[in-house]
Amino acid sequence: MLFGNKSQPLLGLDITTSSVKLIELSQSGKRYRVESYAAEPTPPNSVSEKAIVDAKAVGEAIRRAVKRAGAKATDVA
Repeated sequence: MLFGNKSQPLLGLDITTSSVKLIELSQSGKRYRVESYAAEPTPPNSVSEKAIVDAKAVGEAIRRAVKRAGAKATDVA
């Protein structure tokens, strides 16, 4: 790269009983930059304490979050 070493962006994903939160980060040198973020509600009873009960419903919430954020990254950390 012309102005430094910029890595490919990564997605961070947090799935809870109430929502899916997504953040897209890129790194340039020793610094990180938030490229995009979004949160979408998860349908009731689709996630229990530490388990995904309804994978299809959670997958749809993730898709909505990716679309809302406009995320370009395909790798999830």
